[in-house]
Amino acid sequence: MTIREVLINIRERLQNAGIEDFEYESWAFLDWKLHINRAEFYMNPNGEVKEELLAELESVLKQREQRVPLQYLMGECEFMGYDFYVDERVLIPRQDTECLVELAVEDIRNIKTQNRCESNNTADRKNEQKVKVLDLCTGSGCIGISVAKLCPDTEVTLADISEGALSVAKKNAQNLDAGVTLIKGNLFENIEGRFDYILSNPPYIPSEVIEGLMPEVKEHEPRLALDGEADGLSFYREIINEAPDYLNPDGRIYFEIGAEQGEDLTHLMNERGFSEVKVHKDLAGLDRIVTGIYSRK
Repeated sequence: MTIREVLINIRERLQNAGIEDFEYESWAFLDWKLHINRAEFYMNPNGEVKEELLAELESVLKQREQRVPLQYLMGECEFMGYDFYVDERVLIPRQDTECLVELAVEDIRNIKTQNRCESNNTADRKNEQKVKVLDLCTGSGCIGISVAKLCPDTEVTLADISEGALSVAKKNAQNLDAGVTLIKGNLFENIEGRFDYILSNPPYIPSEVIEGLMPEVKEHEPRLALDGEADGLSFYREIINEAPDYLNPDGRIYFEIGAEQGEDLTHLMNERGFSEVKVHKDLAGLDRIVTGIYSRK
């Protein structure tokens, strides 16, 4: 079978399986399993593909036709320019979540720069405290690990209730050489001390909505990381209520939210005493991140 025939076969099978991004994924399969990128394809589209490679391709292609996500099959997903290991114990990192990391990293860098400018001497700068960051419901660790990599002067803690998720996060921390602390517990359970930033992408999909999601999500991604209970706000309420006890003065909280949850989150945070509560949009122009500051009285 030629490379062209293989590509056409992949494309047709993915399209017939109802996979929306079949065009992109057909090239991804070609690159992943046959080690042929687009440039190489166009240089030799009629080259013959070895039988053993076709057998390997067939095995994973059948799984993809059953709507197993491509990222789980490949065992990786790019996030913030880093390759994260993923499997069915964790959510697949989304581009939307990069918005949260970008906002947090920009703020951390700005505050560190401001503190350095205000330091009177070299001794003050040497004694400067590290920024402490808590990533709640960490999953793969993509949020906290990315912050640790992009802001080396931070002290990052990753927390999750799932032992499996923490195993994945630990693997990613090791693979990416990120110095982070991992804690198992339900939200703030087993968390000690205070933090300058709490970052979280908690479960926020209303329970009844999950069954209407695409098969890749509802059948393969962990429901524990998706289900925000009746109205999708259960975890936000609990985190917002307890967060002040774990934030330093003027500590900040960053949430990823569903596109229609901005107003509800703004109300919950204002009610708990957070100030400067803002809703930030993603690249599609949808509400995606809510941030706020807790000024201790």
